[in-house]
Formats: sequence, C-alpha cells, structure tokens
Amino acid sequence: MRPTSTGWYTCKCPLCHDYKDRGGFKFDGGTVGYSCFNCGKTGKYEEFSGEMSKNTRRILNAFGIDDSSIGLVVNSAFFNKKEETNKITLGNLKKVNTTTPPVKLPPKSFKLGETDEGLDLQERIVDYLVERQIDFDKYQFFFSLDPRMKDRVIVPFYRNGSLIYWQARSIDKNEKKRYDNAITSRDAVIFNFDQLQNYSPIPLLVCEGVFDAMMFNGIAVLGSKLSEAKVELLAKTNRRLVFVIDKDKNGAHFANSVLQAGWDITFAPDGAADLNMAVQRFGRSWTARQLIKNIPADDSSARLAISFNCK
Repeated sequence: MRPTSTGWYTCKCPLCHDYKDRGGFKFDGGTVGYSCFNCGKTGKYEEFSGEMSKNTRRILNAFGIDDSSIGLVVNSAFFNKKEETNKITLGNLKKVNTTTPPVKLPPKSFKLGETDEGLDLQERIVDYLVERQIDFDKYQFFFSLDPRMKDRVIVPFYRNGSLIYWQARSIDKNEKKRYDNAITSRDAVIFNFDQLQNYSPIPLLVCEGVFDAMMFNGIAVLGSKLSEAKVELLAKTNRRLVFVIDKDKNGAHFANSVLQAGWDITFAPDGAADLNMAVQRFGRSWTARQLIKNIPADDSSARLAISFNCK
C-alpha cells in the first residue's frame, strides 16, 4: 500500500478488481477504516471493541485474510486490552467530538530556510532552536513577516498530513506574551498526533509542552488538563503511554488524574523543571535513563513521587 498526504494507504480494491489504486485503508488511533472510491465498499473496525461487522470481514477476506485469523486477532485484542495498564476502556468513553478541522498558517508565513526573506529573523530562530536542543531538521518550523508574528517561531501541528493547529512562540525572553496560537478549538489537538498511530514497543512520552515532546519524539497535550476528546484519542492507541509530569502544583493535579486513568507517570531528572531543560543540562542519553528510572513501580510509590516532585 502507498501512503498519501491525506493519511490514506491506497491499493487496488480486490472486491471490484479495479485496475487503479482507488481503494485504501486509514488508521486513526484504534480505528481502522477501508473505502473504495470505485465500487463504494466501506468498512470500519474499532480495536478492543470485540466486534467486527460482516461487511468489514468480507473486505478483509477479499484481501486474503481468513475468518479464523480475523477472529483470533479481534478476540485477542478484546481480552488482552489495556486493563493491565489502562483503566479507561472504550465502553467508558463518552461520545465526544474528536475531529480537528484544518487551519491556515498566519499571513505571510514561510517555512524556515525556504526563502531569503526575513534572513535576520530566520538566523535568530535557528540560534534559539539550537540553544533549546531542538532538531529543526526533524520537525518543521515556520516564521511570518506579519507584524503580529514579530520575533516568533511558528510550530505546526499535523494530523494525517493536515495542518490542525499552530503555536507561535516568542524567541524574545523579555516578551510577556509568550505564545500566540491558532484560533480554533484545542479539545482534540495533540502535537505530533500521528505518533499515536505508529505501532512501536517503545513507550510514547506524553508532555504538556511542545519542546518537551520534541526531545524524544513524544506528543504534547498542551497543558495540565485532559479534555474528554483527548482522553478518548489517547485511550485508543496501542502505544504504552508515559506522562512526563511538570514539577509544579498543576503537575500534581495532572499526575493524579493520569494515575486514575491507569497510565504511567515519570519526572524529569533532579535539577531540571521539565524535559527540555533536562536535555539541555544533562544530554539525551542520561535524561532518557532517568526518565525510565523515575517511573514509579506502583500507585503508592507514584503518590510519594508526586508529593516529592510537585511543589
């Protein structure tokens, strides 16, 4: 299958024996969908639901997957779902809106390095990112020549190739207004969203801030409170989630809500208030070892760690 910028993995549909790649699968959290734009056949499956419609089974059969293999996967996923590490199940989730409509970048925006305009600002942005230990070759950054965006680096948020949010951070330490953000609902906005859909045995770090998330290719939920939409999106991932808790009073409240949901927590090493500061001071390798070491073994240890770190 060939991935597209819209999040579809396209292929020739075996149901209508099309000669073009007009069939395709889409993976969004724990939901898998199929659609053929030639014959109109569609199917949908929610992981951990324990159910799969006859229509979806027929689609998978057409791809050469037999019923016994389908049943084994569906039943195994249902009976081994995240009760061991996650107390939130799909049955407990409310029907909330998890969509994220596309947005546009600020006026006169350019990708960092794609134009000779605003060279002075671009150079200062690069210096700022280097100082913060940010890999500006791995993540996209923009800047704008609009006066409102003066001295700001624009961080885009994508979901399945679509721009859903942006955050303009001031690179001037004396600027009182630290952030300027896209005017849209943040209920289901998560930075680096597609990591939730990438199957990996490596734990996925969940941070409050974007730069913290960039340290280890994690995700950012923008703050210390999870909306119902974000809880639903996080609950659907197959990745093991480890929340990196900021060392403040808001962090204590956040950590307790995370534990109540059944997810793991950890803290930046001593001597650093957050993950980005830790990497700047101690380097990535040592910080990574400390993050693993700081995951509490049980709820009692977690409560003790919260009281010790979040003051």
